[in-house]
Amino acid sequence: MSRVLICLAVLAVSLGGGCQRAPLPKAAQAATPSAASASAAALPRLDESGPRVDLLANRALWHLFQRGLVIPFGSEGFRKYTQEYTSPWRGVTKLQDRAGRVLGTATSNLRFPWDGDSGTATIMVRMSGATGQRLSLRLNGKQLKTATVASGWQTLAISAPAGVLHPGENDLVIAVAKRGAVFHSLEVIASPPPEPADAWPASSPVIAASVAGQEKAALAGFRRYSMLLEVPRQSFLVLETAAAQAAAHLRVSVRPEGQPAQILLDETQQPGQWQPHTLSLAALAGKLVALEFAVVDGGDALWAAPRILLTAAPSLPRPKPVRNLVLLIGDALRADSLALYSQTKVLTPHITEAGRKNGVVFLNTEAASPSSPPSHASIQSGTLPRVNGILGDKAKLNPGTPMVSAVLGADHIATGYYGDNSFAMGRLKAASKWTAYHQPSQEGKGGGCPTLIKLMLGFADEQIKAGRRFFLSSIAFEPHTPYIYHQGITEHYVKGEFDPAIGKSPDGVILTAIVRGTLRMTPARWQQLRGLYDGEVEYFDQCFGTLVDGLATRGLRDDTAVILLADHGEGFFEHGSLGHAYGHWFEVTQVPLVLWVPGLTDKEITVDTTVSHVDVAPTILDLMGLPPEPRMQGQSLLPMALRQGPWTPRVIPSEYGRSYSLRAANLRYIVDYGGKEMLYDTVADPVEKTDVKDQRPIALRYLRDCAGLYLAHRARWHTAAWGTLNNQTPEFVQATGE
Repeated sequence: MSRVLICLAVLAVSLGGGCQRAPLPKAAQAATPSAASASAAALPRLDESGPRVDLLANRALWHLFQRGLVIPFGSEGFRKYTQEYTSPWRGVTKLQDRAGRVLGTATSNLRFPWDGDSGTATIMVRMSGATGQRLSLRLNGKQLKTATVASGWQTLAISAPAGVLHPGENDLVIAVAKRGAVFHSLEVIASPPPEPADAWPASSPVIAASVAGQEKAALAGFRRYSMLLEVPRQSFLVLETAAAQAAAHLRVSVRPEGQPAQILLDETQQPGQWQPHTLSLAALAGKLVALEFAVVDGGDALWAAPRILLTAAPSLPRPKPVRNLVLLIGDALRADSLALYSQTKVLTPHITEAGRKNGVVFLNTEAASPSSPPSHASIQSGTLPRVNGILGDKAKLNPGTPMVSAVLGADHIATGYYGDNSFAMGRLKAASKWTAYHQPSQEGKGGGCPTLIKLMLGFADEQIKAGRRFFLSSIAFEPHTPYIYHQGITEHYVKGEFDPAIGKSPDGVILTAIVRGTLRMTPARWQQLRGLYDGEVEYFDQCFGTLVDGLATRGLRDDTAVILLADHGEGFFEHGSLGHAYGHWFEVTQVPLVLWVPGLTDKEITVDTTVSHVDVAPTILDLMGLPPEPRMQGQSLLPMALRQGPWTPRVIPSEYGRSYSLRAANLRYIVDYGGKEMLYDTVADPVEKTDVKDQRPIALRYLRDCAGLYLAHRARWHTAAWGTLNNQTPEFVQATGE
């Protein structure tokens, strides 16, 4: 982390030279104070070592304002403004002691928010050119002035007529005549066009500052900072402030989406000392907000160690490592077909009873992909499809991918795979190094989950006899197509005679005919199709019960963990298709995840924090007492299960080829193969029918910010070290070299 040690006198020079006041957004100007501060005696104990939001480590998520919005190309904060699938921007370079980023192509498209008016504006571009270089800008489809760029660093002021720059999201196309131009920063300023400032903005908003002999890491160098975030429950904003040289009027405000801002701190501070603040966020819990630090008037300010802390919460005792673990995956099992997740007519008494008794139910689990091959590769390796190489259905596993079974096998744990999804698992076989690998239907042993469970328990018997620990991984093909009729079960969901057009085992051919319109559907046919699927879910539940009973009769209940999971869901025309692998909507990416861990709890625990397939393999290692595998990108979910209180919100990606999605607590953002964006409110619109990207600018910008980081760093993101897309750690800052 690059840090500059300064004293107050130096700070005053570096921040004060020729800088005008950045206008506050209208919402902040009209804000009314909120009683957020609490006396020290009334404050609850805060958890400094638990889940938190480090607002300095999250420096890339701050939107920075001086005279206007500043986009520093030489920092990770630049990523927020580019969501191009293949970035045209190269690395950071230094020229004459100034850092900039190289544009490797002729054009780039930036997208940035504006909270001012639609009047005239000026775009200040600071860049280094070469002989014959020209720069042109197109803002929201309007061609602006083309400028000739001289050699070396320079500032170009390009005017935008009234009405071109508008409130909300804006598109800016940068075009150069020659590739290799280096850009330092871009600043969007409201009229009148200003004279170029002598002081160029810093690349990073974080410095090490000394006040009254106390050095602290702080935000500095800008008049206003704005960050979009989801406020955790039971949380407080903690920070220290200092005026740099002259007295400064400081304001901290929080603007919930669609509501007026609430002022948390509004005071004039004299220079010379750090002032501590602990501000309650209780009234904002669970909301998406714009958090802003601003200097309203006077001199410049320092904002030291800002962080969002949760109140201290009790934690369950960490259970001892389990001796054995069983991972049971239902292929194409929708989360909302289980009573643990929704009010459903599907009968799943075994899963429901076990979950309510002592299961850890993760309510918001995102599949790594809406298709089997990428999802299973991510489940088994703890890596994103982009990293393990299986982005689509035909790709091969990348060499060196860390398979959880191979890691366990190296620790002398017997590993067995039993399942009938060779399409997904066959390509993982060699790298997984299974002790035993069986596909019952292809080996003439019969299909269906009863056979699967019988063979799995047989493997367990062998390991018990040999005195070995074991890990069992399995894929039950239920309820994947063909949706097979089960006597005494399917009748719970299908009324009347079976239509020959659907039959008693409709497969992918029939689903394709329905989608293409060559098989005309009636209400009765829809009921039969969905009823057959629901019957498969109930049949799978019976197999789960057989597995749990089988483990109990073998005396394994007290030392064997069980994980129930799905690789993806299944669509029934919610978005114009059937099956899966056609998009990232809830029906195909929201999957069940339930843990049963001996000694953890004697009641149901629900976790509403968003989690991912890539968290499963690290959790398996943690439960079995093995250290984390550093190449895995997820993190163990056991700490979430143990903490008897809320967790910080997470934004989780899913991807399939060139399409991807990001899931926040109450939002889903989708970018399809053609680059089309969609945004859904998963609470107000749980079936994701209404695209609200044009009505929810704060939500769109929040997830665009995260998407920029995801696209730039997905190939090497490690959640355990770096945090999440919406909440980074100091390790992320160090790894990205800022």
